[in-house]
Amino acid sequence: MRRAAGVLIALIAISFPVVAQQDPQKAEPPPFLTFPILLHVNDHALVNGHLVFGGDAAAPAPLASNPGTAAYLAADPSLSAALSTGSDRDVSSSPDSYEGETGTLSAAGFASRLVGGSNHIYPGNCSAAAASGTLGDCAPLAYSSSDGSSWSKTALPRTWNGTTFGIGFDPGVDVDKNGTFYFTYGVAPLSRNFPNAIVAVKSTDGINWTQLTPVTFNRSRNFDDKYYLAVDRSSSAFANRIYVSWDRNSGNNQILLISSSADGGNTWSTPVKVNDGTSRFERVIGAYPAVDQSTGVVYDSWHDYAKDVIFVDRSANGGATWGTDVAAARTHTGFGVDIGCVGGRAQGPAHALRVGPSGALYLVYADQVTGRGFDVLFTRSTNGGATWSAPVTLNDDAGSADQFHPTLSVEPNGVGGDKVTVTFYDRRDDPANCQANVYATQSTDGGATWAANVKQTSAASDFDGNPNGPGDYSSSAPFSSAVWPFFCDHRSTNPETSTAGAFEIYTVDVH
Repeated sequence: MRRAAGVLIALIAISFPVVAQQDPQKAEPPPFLTFPILLHVNDHALVNGHLVFGGDAAAPAPLASNPGTAAYLAADPSLSAALSTGSDRDVSSSPDSYEGETGTLSAAGFASRLVGGSNHIYPGNCSAAAASGTLGDCAPLAYSSSDGSSWSKTALPRTWNGTTFGIGFDPGVDVDKNGTFYFTYGVAPLSRNFPNAIVAVKSTDGINWTQLTPVTFNRSRNFDDKYYLAVDRSSSAFANRIYVSWDRNSGNNQILLISSSADGGNTWSTPVKVNDGTSRFERVIGAYPAVDQSTGVVYDSWHDYAKDVIFVDRSANGGATWGTDVAAARTHTGFGVDIGCVGGRAQGPAHALRVGPSGALYLVYADQVTGRGFDVLFTRSTNGGATWSAPVTLNDDAGSADQFHPTLSVEPNGVGGDKVTVTFYDRRDDPANCQANVYATQSTDGGATWAANVKQTSAASDFDGNPNGPGDYSSSAPFSSAVWPFFCDHRSTNPETSTAGAFEIYTVDVH
C-alpha cells in the first residue's frame, strides 16, 4: 500500500513514507483498502473514497510502530482421510478486466443454486457512461450455477436514486430461508468520494436481480466501505432478517456500523454503531457479520488496526443493541503489510467469521508469524464469543512462504461436530515466494484436528501487474457435497488482449 507525506492529526504525531505520484483525474480506482478520509485532504485527492496517493493525500502508517509477530503453534494433524479436489475452472472469463474481492453463497436446500459475486474493473477504463456489460462498465458481477461447472454472469446496476455511479465494489451474498438471494455492494463516483451508497439487489435464481432500497445513500463526505451481509435463516423472531455491516470513514474517524431489514430489503434500520471505541480517532475496517442459525443471535467482527486486534461482538435482539467488544485475536499487521508480488497493495488479516450448527464460532485470519512470514491462523469460541482458543497455524508448510486471504465454510457433520473448511493463497511452491496457488485444509471435528493441506489450483498466479493485486479478501461456500472457494486468479493462460487484464474469478470443488 503506497503512502504519502506526514501530518499531525488529533494531537497524535504519525509519520508517512513518501509515495509515487498518481494522476487524480485518471479513471482508475486505486487499491481497494480504505484509509480514513482526512479532513485536510482535497476532494480531488479521493477516488471512490480511496486516497489517490501523491500530493497532499496523506494516509496513516500502522499506528503500532513495531507490531511484532505471532508465536507459531501448529494445528494438530488429523488422522482422517486426505482432502480430494476437483478441477479448477474459470468462472468469469473476461479479457482486459480485474475481477476480485468475492462474495459467495450457496442455496443447495432451496434452488440447488450456487451464487457468487466479484468486483469487475477495467483498469484505466471505468466509465459512468458505459452501457451495462460493456467495456468500462465497472459494476460488480453476479455468478450463478446449478452444477458448479456451467456459469452465467450478470452485471449489476450502477444507477441508484437517479445517480449513475462510475464503479461498484465489495460484494456480499447471502440467502434467506425461502431461497431468495441478497447481494449488497458499494457504488461511488470516479472522482471525489460522494455521493456514495451501499446498495442491495435480490434474486431467486442468481441471474435476474431486482433493485431494492439502498442501505445508505451518502451525499456528504462520509464514505462507507467493506460491506458484508448475513441473513437469519433460524426459526427465531428474527427469521429472514438481513444484516449489513461496514466501516464508515467520517473525517478522521473510522467506526463500525450495522443496519438490518425485516421486510426483504424494502426498508433498512437506522445504522447502529457496534464498536465500543468513542474517540475521534477510531480505526476499524473489514466488517464480517454472522448469524447463529439455531438461535437468531447475530455476531459482528472487525479489525481494529490501531489496537492490532480482531474484535467480536453480539446482539440477541436483532441488532438493535450490542454487548461489549471481545478481543478474539491479536494481530501483527497494523493497517497492512506489503508482502511483495501483490501489485503493491498491503495485506491485512482478511478475516472471516462463521457460526457452526453446534453454536461454536470460528475465526480465520492471516498474520505475521515468527520465522514464517504470513500464515493462516484459526481460533474458535464455544461460549458465544466470550473467550477464544489460542490461535493455531493451519498451513502445514515448512519455512517462511507467505499464506494469505483465508476463506471459511462451516457445515454440519453429525455427531462428529462441525465440518470446517479453510482455503487460502499459498506461495510454498515458489522458491522466490511470489507465485501463489490456492490450498485447502479441513476439520471434521469442529477445529480440534485438521487434514493435511492440499493444493487446489492447477497453475500458479503472479498478482503483480494490477494495483488491485488479488484484492482484499476471498470467499467460499458449501454446495452439492463440496466447498467452493471463489478466488482471483492471474495465471498466464487467462484470456487477455491487453496488458491490463487476465485477473479472473476461478472456483474449484473441495471435498
